[in-house]
Formats: sequence, structure tokens, C-alpha cells
Amino acid sequence: MRKTIRELGIAVLTAVALLVPHHSAATPRMISVASGPELFREKLAEGHRFIVDGRSGNALGGEPIILAATRSGALDVAVLTGGVVGAVVPELSVFDIPFLFRDEAHAKAVMQGPIGKQIAAKFADKGLVLLALGKQGFRNLTNSKRPIRSPEDIRGLKIRVIPNETYKMAFKALGAEVIPMDFPLVYGALKDGRLDGEENPLTTISTSRFFEVQKYLTMSGHFFAPVAFVANRAMFEQLDPADQDALMAAAKAGAEATWQAQVDEAKLQELRAAGMEVVDKIDRQAFVDAVKTLDPEFEKRFGKELIAAIRSTR
Repeated sequence: MRKTIRELGIAVLTAVALLVPHHSAATPRMISVASGPELFREKLAEGHRFIVDGRSGNALGGEPIILAATRSGALDVAVLTGGVVGAVVPELSVFDIPFLFRDEAHAKAVMQGPIGKQIAAKFADKGLVLLALGKQGFRNLTNSKRPIRSPEDIRGLKIRVIPNETYKMAFKALGAEVIPMDFPLVYGALKDGRLDGEENPLTTISTSRFFEVQKYLTMSGHFFAPVAFVANRAMFEQLDPADQDALMAAAKAGAEATWQAQVDEAKLQELRAAGMEVVDKIDRQAFVDAVKTLDPEFEKRFGKELIAAIRSTR
């Protein structure tokens, strides 16, 4: 996922923010940030309230490590895949339900509306503040074995998913041999055959060069993945109200940049040109029916009313 955040035009930044004491309005506060759209970093620097020390983030490790660092206070702010954050804040995983959203506009309306605010309130108990939700986008399936047009074509394939319970449940229902794995390990596992396939947004598939080790791309759009802009709660609560507002505003601007980004068509053409065989027409209803067996479990975990409210949002 480090690559996934990088593909959105992101630089990973680190600094020792917790060593900086309370400051006057004239003294900027140093803030440590792991990943985020370039606009987010620019907005943080506006007004001279914050200093963001930019360094390479490769030493931080994968997203679960970055999330743990943010919760502990070793890191102030991070921008992470919603599916990763959902492993810590289970309520966020309602957005991971397969085939939940009609399109991007539907997802944005839900995440920026009352339902998004309701879920944001669940972050406090985990030592976090949800600053904003952006778009990673619809996720699609690749593999090295065969074209996938129906759930039957998935059966028996070794598919990597994010270490997230909803992701695992969905692909098990589709008949895959599910292998949770942190993102940095995925390319090597695809190359040496430990994995047959994986699922990600088109930008990730392209920038990670999965076309070198995957022949087939299926435009399944099975999950819609948000990106979560999160802050350490203790750090956030120590900020002056004006600084809290500035941090929130920067995150919302960064999130909006992800919603406005339209890169899928260009990335799809890149993948075709790189030699991937693209299946852009699937038996969608067969996929929806295959995961429908999970509805009782999703209703138990998230609430039937909440799921219905999400589906009916316009």
C-alpha cells in the first residue's frame, strides 16, 4: 500500500513531532505525516502553523505498522487505505461490503454525509481522529491463470487480499483460496507463483507493474476503497482550536483532490498497452449473488438499518 498511496501523487514524510511543546501562534508546530496527497502537504504548510519535515518513508514499513505508529503517537498523521484502518476501527469496514456502492458519486455522498460522521465518532476509542475520507477507488481483480468472467472462474485461485476480515469473507464466498498479505510482499509472491492473483485499483496495478507478473485483468469493481486521513487523538487534542481547524481543512482539501482525480481510463490503456488481457464485461449479477450469502453476517456486524441507509443514499 505504500505504492498505492504514492500513486495518488504522494510523498511519505516523517518528523519527531511529539518532542515539540505547546507553541504560541507565531511559532509553527512540527508535525509528522506518513503519506498524503501533495495538496495535503501544501495546505498544512499554509499559514505557517505547521512545519512538515519531509523524509523517505520506506523505513516505516507497511500500512499496519504506520497505523500502529499513529495510534501510539510515534507518528502524528497518516493517510491509509480504508481496508487497513478497518481492521482497527471495525465500523469503517461497512464500506468494504462488496458491491455496496453504485458509483463514486454514491460513495462520496455516503462518506461525506451523516453516515460518514457517525463512523468518524468511532475512531476516538482507538486513539485516533478521522480527519477526512478520500478516494482510492474501485478495486479490480488480476491473475495469471485465466480470464475471469464469473465466480466459477475464481474457484481455486490463490488470491491475495488486504488483511481485513470483510475482504477475506468476500473472496472466500467467491471460491478463492484467500491469502492475506501485506502489500510490499505481493509482487514477489505473484512472480514466484505463491499467489495466482490479487485485487487493487487500476492505478496500483499499473504503478506496481503487476502487468509483468499478471496476464489477466477483470474489471470487477467488487470493492470501493476509501483512503482515511487519520491523526493521533492525543496530539490533535493538544492543538489549539485554530490549529485543529487548519489540520482538518488541509485533510479535507487533500481528500477532495483524490475524489477529483480521474485516472482510471488512462491507467486502463497503459495496462492494455503493457499486454494485459482485459475482461471488461462480467456476469455482475452472478458475483452479487455469490456474496449475497454474506448478508446476514454483514447485517449482524454493521446493522441492517445502516446498510440499507447506505444503499439508499442519493
